[in-house]
Amino acid sequence: INAEYMGPFPAEYRENLVRKTWLQQVRSEQIPCDPNFSMNTFLAKPTDVRFWNIQGLPSDAFSTENGVIVTRGRRWPLMIDPQGQASKWIKNMERQRNLKVVDLQQADYLRTLENAIQFGTPVLMQNVGEELDPSLAPILNKAFIKQGGRLILRLGEKEIEYNPEFRFYITTKMSNPHYTPEISTKTTIVNFAVVEQGLEAQLLGIVVRRERPELEEQKDSLVLNIAAGKKKLAELEDKILYLLSTATGSLLDDEALVETLNSSKVISTEVVEQLVVAEATEIQIDTAREAYSSCAKRASVLFFVLNDISKIDPMYQFSLDAYINLFNVSISKSVKHQVLESRIESINDYHTYATYRFTCRGLFERHKLLFSFHMNAKIQEAAGKVNMGEYNFFLRGGQVLDRALQVPNPAANWILPRMWDNVTELDRTLPKFQGLANSFEQRTREWHNWYTAPRPEDSPLPGEWENVCNELQRMLIVSSLRPGRVRFVAPNYILNNISARFVEPPQLDVAAVLQDSAPATPLIFVLSPGVDPTKMLLDLAEKKGMSKRFHTLSLG
Repeated sequence: INAEYMGPFPAEYRENLVRKTWLQQVRSEQIPCDPNFSMNTFLAKPTDVRFWNIQGLPSDAFSTENGVIVTRGRRWPLMIDPQGQASKWIKNMERQRNLKVVDLQQADYLRTLENAIQFGTPVLMQNVGEELDPSLAPILNKAFIKQGGRLILRLGEKEIEYNPEFRFYITTKMSNPHYTPEISTKTTIVNFAVVEQGLEAQLLGIVVRRERPELEEQKDSLVLNIAAGKKKLAELEDKILYLLSTATGSLLDDEALVETLNSSKVISTEVVEQLVVAEATEIQIDTAREAYSSCAKRASVLFFVLNDISKIDPMYQFSLDAYINLFNVSISKSVKHQVLESRIESINDYHTYATYRFTCRGLFERHKLLFSFHMNAKIQEAAGKVNMGEYNFFLRGGQVLDRALQVPNPAANWILPRMWDNVTELDRTLPKFQGLANSFEQRTREWHNWYTAPRPEDSPLPGEWENVCNELQRMLIVSSLRPGRVRFVAPNYILNNISARFVEPPQLDVAAVLQDSAPATPLIFVLSPGVDPTKMLLDLAEKKGMSKRFHTLSLG
């Protein structure tokens, strides 16, 4: 089994690959294997994983697998890293070894590589595209030769000595790059893109560390104790095997061996008992941590809502680090409660609105209602209250693939072709709408009266549809027949499901923006014609007593 093959794939595919392909093949060949096999526990020590977590690698299983692939792979890793988590981890992990950071835009990056190869220092090459410089081929291929006990690598026109301590890491900010087979065979592609389940595990660790620090400390301590116990057992086994292999004559006459066996039996029993207790305690701690899972779930859902709105406009890009800072602020500023359920609800409410307020500052006005609607739908989906097939239809509408099979339009004089496409596709693709097209044939007059009503969203639906449709399903019918009324029904949907606060976008408060900012992070105002925030900034500087230190510069 080569773990490097798993690198490009998301968590679900990796799980299927191990459980349904590799392990089944292993069992079919009657090769003994652990029924609870995990690549993380098989290829990485718990102490190594803890060290990686301290250095910035997220603690979820998917990220741990990535750490295993990067550190145990035979080829140099090429990490898909849109959120920058891999770069952060590598920089922290290799800092003490004098890590060199380069990119392909630097004129002298090859010289940096030459020196690193000779002196055995690690190199991180950041922000590569879908093609790599051909001059990197000898390094990627590890094309060194042995000359007189030395490893020699030919790089360009130079032959340089290769130090086995050299390490080479490559990252790309692209979220879905397409690499050629040549690059895929020369490197180990590892997918560090954050997934919802992985981010949820990270955020759970953050909220528990803030709310119940003793649990996280206990968990860290247990990891060390369990690892130390297993290490001690392995050392005892190695010592016994060594004494057995070097023993001469009768084993019973070897006093050192007999004493070692007796003492190891006692120590082994103690260690095994300690491990049983420690592992049981770890399960209890994990159960206690799970009480905060709804907090982590909500925060994870909201981050991926931010990710989704980049599809509306590529300008909308949100940093994971900035989002985690916002989450920490929400934990700190939300109302404290003694009752756990009330405390979790307080964090969720505060963070949901904080995310909405934070995001609206960077959105164009026309996109704010869409963002609020999408956020509401995703929260409802996580709670199991929304059928995503219906929601996706609401966003995209119906597309008829074979018009020969389409039910004829019973009232072409007022039902436009696009409207009828939506009706027939609702009937065909969504179980709750079966019979809708026939209803138009049987109740044409009633549907026409509903269609011509000035506020159809407030009018009762014809026939049984008034009683069987929930709020989203009513919106589907409105969007299919009267799309112009969607902007009136969407705010009501948001109001009925989360809060009125999410209907009216908050006004820009420069003082609040300043409070949420940091000295090392600039504030950028995207201006439209006729808008100038200078007066607001001057007034704020005056209120803060900073008017003498406020300066204006022009790049023109």
